[in-house]
Amino acid sequence: MQSRLKSRIAELERAIAKVAAPTAPGQSPALLLASRLAAMGIERGPNESLAETTARALGISPRELRAEFQRRAAGYT
Repeated sequence: MQSRLKSRIAELERAIAKVAAPTAPGQSPALLLASRLAAMGIERGPNESLAETTARALGISPRELRAEFQRRAAGYT
């Protein structure tokens, strides 16, 4: 699970790096992430949170995404 997640995160980071930054200055990080995901063809569902969209883009569940954020916040890589 960890190696699959790490490879998917690396793949997503490479894809995000290729997407041009939005032209609107001062955008919030949440809007920036949403626009970059949309530029990669990952649209947010009508009742879907940004976290759920991000988890779907990574190919994991929202619960796994939360656990990964908590793990990284604790300093474990």
